[in-house]
Amino acid sequence: MHNDTFMNMRFLRILDLSSNKVSLMDPGFLYNMHGSLFYLNLSFNKMSTLDITNGIASKQDYFCLVDYSHNSIKSLTNKKTWKLKMNTTLGHGGMVNLSNNSLTAFFDLNTLRFLGFEHLFLIGKLMNYGFDLRDNKWNCDCKIYQFAKAAEPFAKYMSRGYFDVKCYAPRKFKDTSMLTIIKDHLYDGLICKLSFADKCPPKCRCMYQPAVRNRTLIDCSDLHLTRLPRMLPDYNVLEVDLSNNNLQNLPLQFRHMHKHGRNIKRNLDRIRLFNFSNNQIRMLPRSNLFHLRKAEIDFRENNINSLHRSMAELNPCNIYLDTVEMQCKCEDIWLQQWLPKSDSKCHKNVHVLCRLKGQLISIKSMTKKDLGCRIPNTNFIWISTIIVAAFIIVVLLSASIFSFRFEILIIGRKFIKYFRGTSYPMTLFYDVYIACNEEDEKIRLWLTSHLLPTLEVNNMLRVFWPCRDSEIGVPREEEMINVMSNTQTFIIILSEEYKGPVRWNEKEWKHAWHNYTHDLNREIIIINYDLLEANEIAKRYLGAFLRIGQFIDFSNHKKSIENEIASLIIKQDKNLKKYERKISSHSQIDDETFPFLKQYPLYSEFQYKE
Repeated sequence: MHNDTFMNMRFLRILDLSSNKVSLMDPGFLYNMHGSLFYLNLSFNKMSTLDITNGIASKQDYFCLVDYSHNSIKSLTNKKTWKLKMNTTLGHGGMVNLSNNSLTAFFDLNTLRFLGFEHLFLIGKLMNYGFDLRDNKWNCDCKIYQFAKAAEPFAKYMSRGYFDVKCYAPRKFKDTSMLTIIKDHLYDGLICKLSFADKCPPKCRCMYQPAVRNRTLIDCSDLHLTRLPRMLPDYNVLEVDLSNNNLQNLPLQFRHMHKHGRNIKRNLDRIRLFNFSNNQIRMLPRSNLFHLRKAEIDFRENNINSLHRSMAELNPCNIYLDTVEMQCKCEDIWLQQWLPKSDSKCHKNVHVLCRLKGQLISIKSMTKKDLGCRIPNTNFIWISTIIVAAFIIVVLLSASIFSFRFEILIIGRKFIKYFRGTSYPMTLFYDVYIACNEEDEKIRLWLTSHLLPTLEVNNMLRVFWPCRDSEIGVPREEEMINVMSNTQTFIIILSEEYKGPVRWNEKEWKHAWHNYTHDLNREIIIINYDLLEANEIAKRYLGAFLRIGQFIDFSNHKKSIENEIASLIIKQDKNLKKYERKISSHSQIDDETFPFLKQYPLYSEFQYKE
């Protein structure tokens, strides 16, 4: 029957083709029917398949009955790969009678996807439909489980006659209503037997049982097997029974599987129960055991006489070994920590007995000496530990001293001066040398209007400021070295990065630090003009002053910064009066001692006054 035969009969209400010899029906007949067809009767024909598009309608809102009963329908098809979309409407439907056919396999998720229902919730679009599936040869197996679990909340409301669908197989459920299975939760018997096509190993019996931990049972017991199965079904929770066989060399079996490229990891990771009981196993595999860490393994009733340390990767509560008698060595001492404690629920799973002088003694009771272990010299261990600890302390201390060497030098220098006292030589010509960013107009303005008058006028200190006092034509670095070597205190003003073509600031810092570290009589005063952090300063030795708090914060407005700087300079010569410093310094300066001073106007002025 073609799908366009009655296409233009918009007022066709009843179409009765029952008791004929119709064997084929084109897909889309009912789905595309655009009219007012209420009754379609194709019962008692010879149809063996039915397309999904002939069981639902989308172009007409209602129909009363579509009757496909008493055919030989064995399966549903989807020849046009129809898919139900989210925005597709299937009308208000009607009754679809599929009773008295030969359907056997129920609709699991894979079948529904094949029929065009990508997601299970799309079945809700068929709520207004009724499907009479009675009197088919339904096999109530694992495929019913998902449907049964989803139908549990609605089972008590399913009172219509066509819901009374009964099982034909297996024998356990023959003539049992599916509603009874749902209401009484008879899910354990819903199993699917797997064949060789499903990768069930030859001669083994395999079945999928979703109601019990979603497990797949592979029963290969009592088959006189000498080798491990080479394939396993593609399910996630496997329980493999290899008991009562003739398995012997498991390490060789595992190596053979790995050598021939079989995916051991994928197979072992999916196993949750591995039964090797009552075989002839003497040795356990040393590799790949960690893939079985999620599984319970039964090795009882074998002849195992050694346990490799790789067993430590497994949980002892998941392994059944009963009693293992072995010749214990020092390398087996790990078993004392691995075996379950006596108060553990699984302490009977594994017992390891060692042969010692004709007796069997639990390995838990064996000492290192009994196991033949070499007992280390305690004194040697203590001495080695002390040496290593001392070495680590020295290394850490050295690293700390190196990291904070500048801070330690500055603090240590202060302590030495405090206990030893300080005497100022009268041969130093300048009291203060000012190092700053000469390109910064704000710094220059502050120096000329505030700091220099305070130092020179108010406190009669001799100040050298390169920006003002340098002699024209004299090499600057040579002049810098000569002047700084004859200066008492260095004032370093820290500001943002210097932009000049020559970084004179860093040269001044270097010579100031050199004089400071080689002469206890010299001092450095740091003024943090731009509120820099210690890690923002290029030279770490200047950052050390900031880290220990030995600097003047330019943001401190509680008192005059200029007076604070002057007091720090005057404090260094507290044993001499300011007036005596002024008049005594020049009387002892002659041309032979400081020949380079002749070029400075300040020196000529002092000589003239003298």
